Amino acid sequence: MTAVRVLANLCSVVPGQVGGSEPYTARLLAAVASQSPAPGAAVELELASLAGVRPAHPELDGLVWHEAPWRPDSRVRRAAVESTWLARLSARFDAVHHFGGRLPARRTGVSVLTVHDIQPLDVPANFSALKRRYLGWALPRSVRSADLVAVPSQWVADRLAERLDVPPERIQVVPPTYARARRPPDTAQANADPALGVDQPFVLYPAATYPHKNHAMLIAAHAAARARHRDLKLVLTGARGRAHAEVAEQVARAAGVAHLGWVDGDRLSWLMSAAAAVVFPSRYEGFGLPVLEAMHSGTPVVAADAAALPEVAGGCATLVDPDDLDGWVDALAEAGSGSPRIREQVERGRTRAADFAPDRAAGRLLAAWRAAVDRAGEPAR
Repeated sequence: MTAVRVLANLCSVVPGQVGGSEPYTARLLAAVASQSPAPGAAVELELASLAGVRPAHPELDGLVWHEAPWRPDSRVRRAAVESTWLARLSARFDAVHHFGGRLPARRTGVSVLTVHDIQPLDVPANFSALKRRYLGWALPRSVRSADLVAVPSQWVADRLAERLDVPPERIQVVPPTYARARRPPDTAQANADPALGVDQPFVLYPAATYPHKNHAMLIAAHAAARARHRDLKLVLTGARGRAHAEVAEQVARAAGVAHLGWVDGDRLSWLMSAAAAVVFPSRYEGFGLPVLEAMHSGTPVVAADAAALPEVAGGCATLVDPDDLDGWVDALAEAGSGSPRIREQVERGRTRAADFAPDRAAGRLLAAWRAAVDRAGEPAR
């Protein structure tokens, strides 16, 4: 079998600022690298990014990496680099996988496009007017032009088929994988680290402060739950989003709530392992990576019964309507109880998480690349 040369376009990656799409991309590529790192393998993978991205991802150091000499601190600059420097580089490859959710204006070769969700079309009010107009144009154009569209869940695949009339054969579900388990810190280490020094018990919500993440409802539910469990804390992590000012104001007024901001992968893994539960009340998710990570960690999960979250949880989480305040109060009160139902959920969650192991995730992505190249080589009908 002739090796397929694939270039992964990471020009959209701005370390620590693009939410779940960055770990989704980095973990999948690291999984592929561990499967076929040598020349002559079924797929030969190389990476392209702007300056400053590579140091943030040492797990990808074993791959050939092409770095443009500009930093990714401007959306306009990133788009310009993709249509010039990246377009020239792409000519050497059989396929280019664009992980940023849209295709460059100029490109060469077979195009694989990752679309994490179609929120700009489904819930445009969550975006600024400028971004809404741009994504409302760029997303459909990119989806129609791509040779293959990779999505993280069947839910997103169905939304693409319904909203943009994309044929099923042009869509491939490529779910993410979880981070490798890390050893939780001991009590002294946790208390010495300001990003970990949180008194237990606490529930954890790792999400950037975007409107659809539904922080306000969770903070209100936590306040009510403390009437039953006075010592229950709520810990929030994640980068600043459009709703950050409102969330910060609510946190300042609430008792037992801490917002730690963005924390690195080690700290997040430690917090997840120590939490009584991971909660995820988001109204809109194309996947919901923290749900998978919590199941892999053996931590109970309470998630919104919305978008892709029920699919990801696979019956291994407590699901609550994202706007059912009373339901969330009850779920928070039970989450850390260690009840037989919760223990059974956790065990099923560990089994469920194994479906997303790195080797399985790598196999799905490799299959998508091969399918894109094979499909592009078929005679037109």
